[in-house]
Amino acid sequence: MSDLTISRLQTLLPKIAGPENRTTADAGAPFSEYIKDSLSEVNRKMQAADKAVADLASGANPDIHNTMIAMQKAEVSFELVMQIRNKLIAAYDEIRRMAI
Repeated sequence: MSDLTISRLQTLLPKIAGPENRTTADAGAPFSEYIKDSLSEVNRKMQAADKAVADLASGANPDIHNTMIAMQKAEVSFELVMQIRNKLIAAYDEIRRMAI
């Protein structure tokens, strides 16, 4: 029988963020900081899309492809935030309805 293992496979695979690979800054970051960072990133994407649309309308940037890509990135990010908000509200409502 021949050995079917692949040598040095672990060096080719990306590092998985497990407890041993987590930095001390990430381990102690509160959930509110994660939310703030995520919302500021969504806001940045929406502002970039607005600027791209304004540049397209004024003729400063005639590239419609990058404008559409920026708009889609902003839309997808905003939809993700809205879905997370909806899930959090649903979870809060479920906890509120629990009998003690």
